[in-house]
Amino acid sequence: MRYILAILFVLAFELARAADKVAPPDFSSYPQTESFKAYLSFHTNAAWNLQHTNLLAISAFPHGGAFAIEYSVTDGGQEYDWRDVYNWAIQADRQKQLSETNLTALRSAIHDLPAASVSPPIERLVIVSFRDGTNWVTRSYDSGTLPKPVRQIYDIVGERFESKQTK
Repeated sequence: MRYILAILFVLAFELARAADKVAPPDFSSYPQTESFKAYLSFHTNAAWNLQHTNLLAISAFPHGGAFAIEYSVTDGGQEYDWRDVYNWAIQADRQKQLSETNLTALRSAIHDLPAASVSPPIERLVIVSFRDGTNWVTRSYDSGTLPKPVRQIYDIVGERFESKQTK
Protein backbone atom coordinates (compact mmCIF):
# COMPACT_ATOMS: atom_id res chain seq x y z
CA MET A 1 0.00 0.00 0.00
CA ARG A 2 2.81 2.41 0.88
CA TYR A 3 4.44 1.64 -2.44
CA ILE A 4 1.25 2.56 -4.33
CA LEU A 5 0.87 5.78 -2.31
CA ALA A 6 4.48 6.69 -3.04
CA ILE A 7 3.95 6.13 -6.77
CA LEU A 8 0.75 8.20 -6.70
CA PHE A 9 2.58 11.00 -4.88
CA VAL A 10 5.39 11.02 -7.46
CA LEU A 11 2.90 11.01 -10.33
CA ALA A 12 0.93 13.88 -8.79
CA PHE A 13 4.15 15.83 -8.30
CA GLU A 14 5.23 15.25 -11.91
CA LEU A 15 1.80 16.26 -13.22
CA ALA A 16 1.95 19.48 -11.20
CA ARG A 17 5.41 20.23 -12.62
CA ALA A 18 4.18 19.55 -16.15
CA ALA A 19 1.24 21.92 -15.62
CA ASP A 20 3.69 24.67 -14.64
CA LYS A 21 5.48 24.41 -18.00
CA VAL A 22 4.33 26.84 -20.65
CA ALA A 23 3.99 25.73 -24.24
CA PRO A 24 6.22 27.63 -26.67
CA PRO A 25 4.49 30.10 -28.99
CA ASP A 26 2.96 28.76 -32.17
CA PHE A 27 4.38 30.64 -35.15
CA SER A 28 2.71 28.46 -37.80
CA SER A 29 0.07 31.10 -38.64
CA TYR A 30 2.73 33.53 -39.87
CA PRO A 31 4.02 33.54 -43.46
CA GLN A 32 6.63 30.79 -43.52
CA THR A 33 8.97 32.78 -45.72
CA GLU A 34 12.69 32.18 -45.78
CA SER A 35 13.20 35.53 -44.02
CA PHE A 36 10.69 34.84 -41.22
CA LYS A 37 12.22 31.42 -40.61
CA ALA A 38 15.67 33.01 -40.40
CA TYR A 39 14.45 35.67 -37.94
CA LEU A 40 12.73 32.96 -35.91
CA SER A 41 15.91 30.88 -35.77
CA PHE A 42 17.48 33.80 -33.87
CA HIS A 43 15.12 32.75 -31.06
CA THR A 44 14.78 29.02 -31.44
CA ASN A 45 18.46 28.11 -31.64
CA ALA A 46 18.91 27.64 -27.90
CA ALA A 47 22.37 26.09 -28.22
CA TRP A 48 23.70 29.08 -30.15
CA ASN A 49 22.21 31.63 -27.74
CA LEU A 50 23.42 29.80 -24.65
CA GLN A 51 26.87 29.28 -26.17
CA HIS A 52 27.12 33.01 -26.90
CA THR A 53 26.08 33.77 -23.31
CA ASN A 54 22.98 35.63 -24.44
CA LEU A 55 20.60 36.63 -21.68
CA LEU A 56 17.94 38.12 -23.94
CA ALA A 57 16.91 38.32 -27.61
CA ILE A 58 14.05 40.35 -29.07
CA SER A 59 12.67 40.59 -32.60
CA ALA A 60 9.92 42.92 -33.79
CA PHE A 61 8.42 43.30 -37.27
CA PRO A 62 6.90 46.81 -37.31
CA HIS A 63 6.44 46.80 -41.09
CA GLY A 64 5.40 43.19 -41.54
CA GLY A 65 8.06 40.85 -42.84
CA ALA A 66 10.04 43.51 -44.75
CA PHE A 67 12.70 43.59 -42.01
CA ALA A 68 13.18 42.81 -38.33
CA ILE A 69 14.31 45.01 -35.48
CA GLU A 70 16.52 42.84 -33.33
CA TYR A 71 18.10 43.18 -29.91
CA SER A 72 20.37 40.96 -27.89
CA VAL A 73 21.92 41.32 -24.45
CA THR A 74 24.68 39.10 -23.10
CA ASP A 75 24.97 37.88 -19.52
CA GLY A 76 27.65 40.53 -19.02
CA GLY A 77 25.28 43.34 -20.08
CA GLN A 78 26.58 44.03 -23.59
CA GLU A 79 23.54 45.23 -25.57
CA TYR A 80 23.33 45.08 -29.36
CA ASP A 81 20.49 46.19 -31.61
CA TRP A 82 20.09 46.45 -35.36
CA ARG A 83 17.69 46.50 -38.29
CA ASP A 84 17.97 43.24 -40.23
CA VAL A 85 16.90 43.30 -43.87
CA TYR A 86 17.01 39.59 -44.62
CA ASN A 87 19.68 38.45 -47.02
CA TRP A 88 20.66 42.00 -47.80
CA ALA A 89 21.94 44.12 -44.92
CA ILE A 90 22.35 44.68 -41.21
CA GLN A 91 21.60 48.36 -40.80
CA ALA A 92 22.01 51.01 -38.12
CA ASP A 93 23.60 48.62 -35.65
CA ARG A 94 24.37 49.93 -32.17
CA GLN A 95 25.97 48.54 -29.07
CA LYS A 96 26.40 49.67 -25.51
CA GLN A 97 27.31 48.32 -22.11
CA LEU A 98 24.45 48.29 -19.61
CA SER A 99 25.27 49.51 -16.12
CA GLU A 100 25.05 47.01 -13.25
CA THR A 101 21.88 48.80 -12.10
CA ASN A 102 20.27 48.45 -15.54
CA LEU A 103 21.41 44.83 -15.87
CA THR A 104 19.81 44.03 -12.49
CA ALA A 105 16.60 45.81 -13.55
CA LEU A 106 16.67 43.91 -16.87
CA ARG A 107 16.97 40.56 -15.10
CA SER A 108 14.05 41.52 -12.86
CA ALA A 109 11.89 42.52 -15.85
CA ILE A 110 12.75 39.25 -17.61
CA HIS A 111 11.75 37.32 -14.49
CA ASP A 112 8.38 39.14 -14.48
CA LEU A 113 7.52 38.41 -18.14
CA PRO A 114 4.05 36.89 -18.52
CA ALA A 115 4.13 33.23 -19.49
CA ALA A 116 1.21 33.44 -21.90
CA SER A 117 2.11 34.05 -25.53
CA VAL A 118 -0.15 35.64 -28.12
CA SER A 119 -0.25 35.59 -31.94
CA PRO A 120 -0.98 39.12 -33.17
CA PRO A 121 -0.63 40.18 -36.82
CA ILE A 122 3.03 40.07 -37.85
CA GLU A 123 3.37 43.88 -37.82
CA ARG A 124 2.57 43.80 -34.07
CA LEU A 125 4.51 40.62 -33.24
CA VAL A 126 7.27 40.94 -30.66
CA ILE A 127 9.26 37.77 -29.95
CA VAL A 128 11.16 37.71 -26.67
CA SER A 129 13.58 34.91 -25.78
CA PHE A 130 15.67 34.68 -22.64
CA ARG A 131 17.87 32.52 -20.48
CA ASP A 132 16.03 30.87 -17.61
CA GLY A 133 18.67 28.93 -15.70
CA THR A 134 20.01 26.45 -18.24
CA ASN A 135 16.95 26.78 -20.48
CA TRP A 136 16.27 29.12 -23.39
CA VAL A 137 12.64 30.28 -23.33
CA THR A 138 10.69 32.00 -26.14
CA ARG A 139 7.46 33.99 -25.79
CA SER A 140 5.48 36.27 -28.10
CA TYR A 141 3.59 39.47 -27.38
CA ASP A 142 1.49 42.10 -29.13
CA SER A 143 3.25 45.46 -29.53
CA GLY A 144 -0.17 47.15 -29.27
CA THR A 145 -0.67 45.82 -25.74
CA LEU A 146 2.81 45.14 -24.43
CA PRO A 147 2.97 43.79 -20.88
CA LYS A 148 4.68 46.10 -18.41
CA PRO A 149 7.86 43.96 -18.15
CA VAL A 150 8.37 44.12 -21.94
CA ARG A 151 7.92 47.90 -21.81
CA GLN A 152 10.51 48.00 -18.99
CA ILE A 153 12.93 45.93 -21.09
CA TYR A 154 12.54 48.34 -24.00
CA ASP A 155 13.15 51.27 -21.65
CA ILE A 156 16.36 49.66 -20.36
CA VAL A 157 17.83 48.63 -23.72
CA GLY A 158 16.60 51.72 -25.57
CA GLU A 159 13.78 50.98 -27.98
CA ARG A 160 14.61 51.83 -31.57
CA PHE A 161 12.62 54.51 -33.42
CA GLU A 162 11.32 52.05 -36.03
CA SER A 163 9.09 50.22 -33.61
CA LYS A 164 8.11 53.36 -31.67
CA GLN A 165 6.63 54.87 -34.84
CA THR A 166 4.15 52.05 -35.33
CA LYS A 167 2.38 52.34 -31.99
